Amino acid sequence: MSHLSFHRRRHRSPALKAALYIGALLALPSPATLARDQALFATTDQNPFIQIYSLPSPAEGPLPEHGRWAWQFAFDLASNAIEQEAPGGRRIVLSGETYRTSISLGYRLTERLTTRFMAPYVAHSPGMLDGFIRDWHSVFGLTNGQRVEVADLALEYAYTHDGDEGFAIRERGRGLGDVRLSADYRLRAAHADDHSLVLRSGIKLPTGSTSGLRGSGSTDFSIQMLSTDRMLLSRWNTTLSWMAGALWLGDAEILDTIRRDVVAVAAVGISRPVWRGLTARVQLDGHSAFYDSKLESLGSGAVQVTFGASVELERGSRIDFAMVQNLITDTTPDLGIHIAWRGGF
Repeated sequence: MSHLSFHRRRHRSPALKAALYIGALLALPSPATLARDQALFATTDQNPFIQIYSLPSPAEGPLPEHGRWAWQFAFDLASNAIEQEAPGGRRIVLSGETYRTSISLGYRLTERLTTRFMAPYVAHSPGMLDGFIRDWHSVFGLTNGQRVEVADLALEYAYTHDGDEGFAIRERGRGLGDVRLSADYRLRAAHADDHSLVLRSGIKLPTGSTSGLRGSGSTDFSIQMLSTDRMLLSRWNTTLSWMAGALWLGDAEILDTIRRDVVAVAAVGISRPVWRGLTARVQLDGHSAFYDSKLESLGSGAVQVTFGASVELERGSRIDFAMVQNLITDTTPDLGIHIAWRGGF
């Protein structure tokens, strides 16, 4: 792998690009159908050294009827091309792709209480989409940063400190990740003033392999507040959703000496129906730093934009498709793809 110049590179006018996405969404024609569902995609940061914590979803998730189940199948692809150095012999290489397939089940115990279970299946592979992503960035005026200098079709997720390799994988692998259990308590009924408010608490269990970079080896706790407001932007037939919360990280088996104990998470998004059964969506989500490190891809906070659409199917099911783009270079993967299918029984 070629040696890189390690000066900081950022996307050109990322805030302006996000504003243009939101402006275009509000300008879309809208059918007579009112916006009803929550706006957020179930996307999270897929940085290889962050996804091991199975971050909680920023979305409320499907709400089943009392005594019924809700389900969701999701697939996330993330492409990484980063190489950085910092004083003290610190070095990180993130070259490859991560595929994360998850299944979530929710059961509504009472009018206000819903329990949820999420299990991911994680795979790491060489970067098969490197050429496509370079072309994507060129078309939309985004910098390719270090991608032009990192070798194609390579898999290397490695961290070095003081010349000693702290962690590395260079061969493809797959398996179960860390599962997450959570409970949602609705502080307001879903239909109350078209403004829902949900308190979510969760626990992440160390079920994934740490040597395969599929789990952190720690037991972590989380708490979130989630809300969907259908009234604030009703003039534009638009739904606003947001999430704010925190994670408490336990003793990990990967990079534990630089791990931070508490991480803040947040997201905000809007959705608007544009055709029969078709809803356009855009969101911003991010988190504070997971690690105490001079390496930007570990020691900085992250913000990413997700934009896409949802299609309503028969029997209340829905399919989401979205593209995920980093807004702060090197803190999240260059490009991601999110597909989800959800419903109830």
